[in-house]
Amino acid sequence: MGAGLRIAVVMYGSRGDIQPGVCLALELRRRGHSVAMLVPPNLVEFARRAGVAEVRELGAETEQAWSSAEATASMKARNPVTRVRFALSNVRRGFAAFDADLRRLFLAGDAPCGDVDVLVAGPLCQDRGVAVAEALGVPIVVLRFAPLSENGVLGAIPGASDGWSPEWKRRSWRFADRVTWWATGWNEQSFRTRIGLPKAAGPLPLRLRAAGIPQVQAYDEALIPGLAADWGEHKPIVGFLDLPPDSRARLPETTPADAELADWLADGEPPVFVSFGSMPLTDPDAVIGTFRTACRRAGHRVLFAVGERRGPDPADAGVYFVGPTDHSALLPRCAAAIHHGGAGTTAATLRAGLPTLICSITADQPFWGQRVRAVGAGGTRRLRTVTADEVRAELRTLFDPATRAAAAALAGTLVPAEKAVARAAELVEEQVR
Repeated sequence: MGAGLRIAVVMYGSRGDIQPGVCLALELRRRGHSVAMLVPPNLVEFARRAGVAEVRELGAETEQAWSSAEATASMKARNPVTRVRFALSNVRRGFAAFDADLRRLFLAGDAPCGDVDVLVAGPLCQDRGVAVAEALGVPIVVLRFAPLSENGVLGAIPGASDGWSPEWKRRSWRFADRVTWWATGWNEQSFRTRIGLPKAAGPLPLRLRAAGIPQVQAYDEALIPGLAADWGEHKPIVGFLDLPPDSRARLPETTPADAELADWLADGEPPVFVSFGSMPLTDPDAVIGTFRTACRRAGHRVLFAVGERRGPDPADAGVYFVGPTDHSALLPRCAAAIHHGGAGTTAATLRAGLPTLICSITADQPFWGQRVRAVGAGGTRRLRTVTADEVRAELRTLFDPATRAAAAALAGTLVPAEKAVARAAELVEEQVR
């Protein structure tokens, strides 16, 4: 494949949803292609700092929408109707802004991305991406961060379907796809109508398969043995993507080179790392209190990447607070990790060989918690219900020699990030062969 393609990478969500697309965009640009990265307004600066040359705003910002005072008050409301009404209103506003920007960027008369040769779409915008690619008459590649589509290895009902036969696991996905299409398909149909396309015939997963659209799986098969053989070439599993070191160096992230943190790390045993990424927490202080109590009573120092505090805790020398961190540099200095279970954070902790407790909040996070537990590298809980006593019990598992050995062994089997992103880029290039 020669250089010189015009490629658009369309991503939406939090930083964890955007970063794999940034990794891919950087690799495609390194190969000589012209790449436009389309991300929410609040993540434009992140993509630019990481090294993406052309970054455009897409849709509404995705942090303030769920962490504003209005959002926090609404989601804390006792009345479930209030919570549902706010959530639906927020989603509608997001869709309206997202759809308007897609038409402006791809389909208007002077659309800056109307000349693309191939389009890449992330999980939260794949239906819109397929519609835009169809309208432009160009190929599309879907980028996925979890195996949330039909297969015979994992069923659509985590836990309950584990003992089902491969055929019944596939049937569970077909049923889930039909239910999802019944509940949300009208939204996709409305967008297709507005851009002049005929209505779609059934759930998106069926259409992706029928059209032979590649669905690149950006995670590691070591966590789901047998899945690659079940799927074959139409859903290639490439491994977890990560930013190259030179991109990391341009980001405002904490590293062990920070003098005060370096002194704290050197002054005792490796700590337990606790982070919930960019997930909105309704009560960060309560979350910190739960994990501080558990870790300190268990005799472990704790490094928090939660909330707004920074530096050592003046009331407890065994506690330190940091902001956004360079996981690849900092995690190897830690003894274990507790986090929300985003695919990127999960990959970073497992690559560092850390026993991991996933305290999930939403989306695919419970799935990654189950996979970490299944391979013996840690445990999983729900953040909203976990107690300090439960965390202490999980810490005993994390520091058990068998768990530590399993985590270390798993780290040695994961696909290197540079190899994973190179394969993903090759699959994009192949679509314009």
